[in-house]
Amino acid sequence: MNLFRMIRYGVRDAFKSVRRNLSLSLASVSCISITLIVVALALLVAFNVENFSQKAGDNVTIVTYLQLGATEDDITAFETELKGMDNIVQEWTKQTPEERKQSLIEEEELLSNIGSTIENPEEVFHYRYDLKVEDVAKIEDTKNALKALDVVDTAEYGDDTVTRMIDLFNIAGRVATIVAVILIIVTVFLIVNTIKLTIFSRKREISIMRVVGASNMTIKNPFIIEGFLIGLMGSIVPVLATIFGYRAFYDKLDDGHFMTFWLEFLNPTPFIYFVSLIIVIIGVTVGMIGSSRAVRKYLKV
Repeated sequence: MNLFRMIRYGVRDAFKSVRRNLSLSLASVSCISITLIVVALALLVAFNVENFSQKAGDNVTIVTYLQLGATEDDITAFETELKGMDNIVQEWTKQTPEERKQSLIEEEELLSNIGSTIENPEEVFHYRYDLKVEDVAKIEDTKNALKALDVVDTAEYGDDTVTRMIDLFNIAGRVATIVAVILIIVTVFLIVNTIKLTIFSRKREISIMRVVGASNMTIKNPFIIEGFLIGLMGSIVPVLATIFGYRAFYDKLDDGHFMTFWLEFLNPTPFIYFVSLIIVIIGVTVGMIGSSRAVRKYLKV
């Protein structure tokens, strides 16, 4: 019962403090809003870059050709080996020599004529397997493992171009994440400094509360709730900017794609609401932490 009463009084005092120190509260809200807008942008970039990297990895294919004239036993043994490889996605595309001949026939006239003259496709065409991997970081090891098999003639993918592109996405994602973390830390310091001014103006009031026997929690409770309210109010503008800004940006894209098929931005629903929830959580948490640190550090409660 005492806990509920303490919370009720804390909420009441927090609202009073926000109204009484409106200019400082607005300054705190503005600081949080500006910082959280940049944090939201960093999160949007980080999640989308991660999606780019995932899409690029999903579309990396190791094109593998078996030795010319591979027998059914060779093919069965090869597919058994594939099933035992952890990094190989167990759904692959296979083209027989006959299917490759048919594909050639269906091409433009010159290639069609060449394809029509081939009587024994197994003597001309290799069996082809298009293999995808689960972890692109291990694709080079997987390629080497395939080439080490006796029945395999060649196994290749985009090599440096693909790995550099994915590495670039990973670096960009890490940079965006680091920026977001740094901005959150900056927000904590901003809140501590702005709320510190509010606390200092009420130092006499807090001293009286301590003299009459108020506990540390009773004194700190209103400030923590005040930090919660300031953080919540500060997250409103960033949330609205995230929801409407990202949706407007996405609508201008070609079904979410930018330039190429693997530069695909995340669909706004439910992505923007997930990011918005993170922004609100960061705002209220930072507000509460900032208030708590200001009370403890500067008033020695």
